[in-house]
Formats: sequence, structure tokens, C-alpha cells
Amino acid sequence: MRFPAVAGAVMVVAASNVAGQAAKPAKTHSFTADLGFVNAAGNTSVTTFNVGDKLVLNSPDKKVIFTQLFSVVRSEADGVKNAENYRGLVRLDYGLDHVFYLFGLTGWERNAPAGLLRRFEETIGLAYKAVTQPNDELALELGLSMFQERTVDGAAGVQLVNDYNAGRLAGIYKHKFNPSSFFQQQLEVIPNLDVARAYRVNSETSFVAPLSTHLAIKLGYQVRFDNLPPIKPDPNPLGERLKKTDRYLTAGLTISY
Repeated sequence: MRFPAVAGAVMVVAASNVAGQAAKPAKTHSFTADLGFVNAAGNTSVTTFNVGDKLVLNSPDKKVIFTQLFSVVRSEADGVKNAENYRGLVRLDYGLDHVFYLFGLTGWERNAPAGLLRRFEETIGLAYKAVTQPNDELALELGLSMFQERTVDGAAGVQLVNDYNAGRLAGIYKHKFNPSSFFQQQLEVIPNLDVARAYRVNSETSFVAPLSTHLAIKLGYQVRFDNLPPIKPDPNPLGERLKKTDRYLTAGLTISY
């Protein structure tokens, strides 16, 4: 009679463990902070830093998801600022089912060396989770946007108002090598619905490799393309425009919870 009693006890313990695992609450929040810094002194003086954060809050069933993003990339060489990009965004997603989400977002951006004093954005759209495998995720998005820009006319040295409507086509692919390391690629195409040749394309590639449970190394590469950038500052007798493409290569630490 001892064997059935022992077997019964084992089954009760196993069932208790399974029930405990099933009762484990779903994660409803995550936070990530990025930090990178470079300083060189001597024959040249260069200071570069990038900081950023990402906060995600969601309901247990992930039907409602709130996301907040902020990032800064800034660089000076011999006391002259040569790169400055600030970006902030808040977004709300509402699930229609397990694969389709309605979303709305508002954002702000500043890139003074590229002639952009500020840009506000309001976007609504539909997101489709095309792939939701354990190690691979792919989301596609389609939306309509409104932008309010203030840029600098380099020749006249005055601010220009540029408000317009635009479309938004975006894709985000993420591949997990293991639970802590991953590769992610984001691509965003923004066609201007008022001035066809004033379209923009944004790309962001990132790779994260863990150092510990909450600490990782992150490599990032951003490309921001504006097909109709502002006019260059004087002297500019030919009325040339600023470069169409800005690129940012960043490396630093990521802290996540």
C-alpha cells in the first residue's frame, strides 16, 4: 500500500506546481533604458552621447497596449555641435482580435543641424501581426498622419511653417536568438499627400546581446531620409539644399526590467 500512497503524493505535488504556474500573473509592464557616451581630447575634442528609454504598459490579455519612447543623439567636435536629434512618442494600441490592432500615436522631433526646429505628428492606423512565432515576429502597419513642422530657410534665416497630411507604411521584424538577445529591423515610409516629392523614409536596425539578466550591449544604426530637405545656410549662392540623409551609428548599454 505504500507505493500507491507515494505515487498519489507525487501526483498531488505535480498538480500543485502546474496550478501555480498557470496562476502566475501575466507581465503587464516593461522598461528599457539605453545609454552610450564617447569623449576624446587632445589634438581634437569630440563628445558624443545617446540616451533613450522605452516604457510599455499593457492589460493582462494584451488587448490594450500603451507605449512611450524617447531618444537623444548629440555630438560636438571642437565645441561645434554637428549632430542633434531628439525624438519623443506616445502610442496606444487596441486589439480587435489576436492579430489586428487599431492604434493612435503622437510624436515630437527636433534635428537642428538638418534644419528641423520641431515636428509634431498625429497618426491613426491599423496594425497587423503577420508573424507571431516564438523566435520571429513581424508586424505591418498602415496609417494616416498629420504633421506640423517648423524649419529654417538657410538663405533668408527665417522660420518656415510647413503643415501637411501624409500616409504611413511601416514594418517591424524581430528575431530572437535566445530569450535575452535579438535582432530587430524597423522601416517606415511616409509619403507626403500634399507635396509628392517631399516623402521621407526612416530605418532603424538594432542588435542586443545580454551581459546579465537586466544588462545588455546594444548596437544601433538609424537612417533618416528626407527627399526635400531645407535650404542650406548662407553662403549658398546656388540655393542648394541640405543633405537628404542623416545616419546614426550608436553603441552602448541597455538596462531592462
